[in-house]
Amino acid sequence: MKLILPEVIPDMPKTEEALAAVQAEHQKILAENREKERQRKARTHRLIEHGALFETYFPQTVTMNKDELAVFLRELAA
Repeated sequence: MKLILPEVIPDMPKTEEALAAVQAEHQKILAENREKERQRKARTHRLIEHGALFETYFPQTVTMNKDELAVFLRELAA
């Protein structure tokens, strides 16, 4: 995407305070995005570890599809 300078200049902050406010808002957004990414990666890691443990103790589930696994888990929980 090519920026056209005359179109960008009117939207730019006019004072140091306004620029600092815009930068602070962007930094906040970036920090929130980093936290969401960290949480997503932690969840993915946890799910992989739990799945590996599950397959270790119930190796027959490796070849099951989603529906078969659901039936197996329901019977196991009953």
